[in-house]
Amino acid sequence: MPDIVLNDFTYLDKYKEFVSRKEFWLAVSEQLTKDFNNDFSVKLDEETDLQGDHIAEIFVKELEKQLPSFTPRLSEILYRIDVPESQVASLKNVPDDIYYRCLAEIILKRII
Repeated sequence: MPDIVLNDFTYLDKYKEFVSRKEFWLAVSEQLTKDFNNDFSVKLDEETDLQGDHIAEIFVKELEKQLPSFTPRLSEILYRIDVPESQVASLKNVPDDIYYRCLAEIILKRII
């Protein structure tokens, strides 16, 4: 999958003016909570978690951890939050151990 490089968040560089703002990440958190009908949330310490570049990693890791619990209704959720079928199809041959990690990054990129 050419547009996903595991643990590479350099794609955020072009969005620096947005991703460096605390308000942006609070909006991302709110949007993901809406997308998943309040079944998903990221607990953030606003004093520390919203500082620096690791905030994207916090969201990806939390999505990676929680997405397997949504698997039975995953296609419905991905449709509802406008993840293109082509991107989901591109995960078809991704090894199971990184599938949810890649899916989490696709979801995060959709918001950006």
